Amino acid sequence: MKKIILLLVAAVISASSAFAQVPIKYQGEVDLGFSFGVGTYAVNRVNVHTIQGVKIGDYFSAGIGLGTDIYVEKDVESDLFIPVYLNVKGYLPTSSKVTPYASFDIGGGFGASEYVKGLSGVMLCPAVGVKIGMFKAQLGYNVQKISESGVSINFSALQLKAGVVF
Repeated sequence: MKKIILLLVAAVISASSAFAQVPIKYQGEVDLGFSFGVGTYAVNRVNVHTIQGVKIGDYFSAGIGLGTDIYVEKDVESDLFIPVYLNVKGYLPTSSKVTPYASFDIGGGFGASEYVKGLSGVMLCPAVGVKIGMFKAQLGYNVQKISESGVSINFSALQLKAGVVF
């Protein structure tokens, strides 16, 4: 039993010392975007999002995202959804200034305006982008499911975002 405990302690110490060499620092992002609705329920939306998290080394970041999505339909009052999600990014540093990346958001969104209050659903968004200095541009495919009384509606959109990383 003592050997197992000593082996576990040695494993934890060696793992923690390996991670101690990888720099971890705060990373914040603010994005402004537009999503072009596609599919059966094609509704365009304006996106304002922020992600607050950490950058781990040169190749990975993770954070919590919070946003405002304003669904805009012609001749209909706009609806407001609040997405809350986990964001993970993998970076491929090509130079000191230009860094392509792949991003994935997973979480949920809930209605915040009068006609959609109480509605909620799953939100997913795979994306690719490039970071140039502190600026970034991204192209993604946003899936927002909205459920009510067991009926789920999928509002998919092609998403374009631009923002800053600090």
